[in-house]
Amino acid sequence: MNIMVKKSNNWNLQEMQETLVKDTEQRISDGFHEIASEQQVGEHQPIPADAPTRSLSSISPQSSEKEPTKGVQTYIPMSMYRRLNDIKLTRRENIAALVAQAIELWLDVQEGKQKVSATI
Repeated sequence: MNIMVKKSNNWNLQEMQETLVKDTEQRISDGFHEIASEQQVGEHQPIPADAPTRSLSSISPQSSEKEPTKGVQTYIPMSMYRRLNDIKLTRRENIAALVAQAIELWLDVQEGKQKVSATI
């Protein structure tokens, strides 16, 4: 399929697209190299299978599945993501469930409903 491109203001759409593709490929390649080098630096110890876990079903009734939910996006360092991913794999839960548990605990601590010691 040939697309007619109108050139105006000295813009070259094909050149811009090629540059964008090259930049994207380079970013992906750099990201893979960064992940590979970080994994070689140090691996995290897996959590024992008998470690206590808390499933989504244990979240308080006010946040049960009947309540509307809201997706939240955040950015975390890769080191934290790898730790979170290790726990996800060990517990066979998805990251969304783990993050929901973490946020609930944080909120309870902030509201004075729970206290956290150095080791949980």
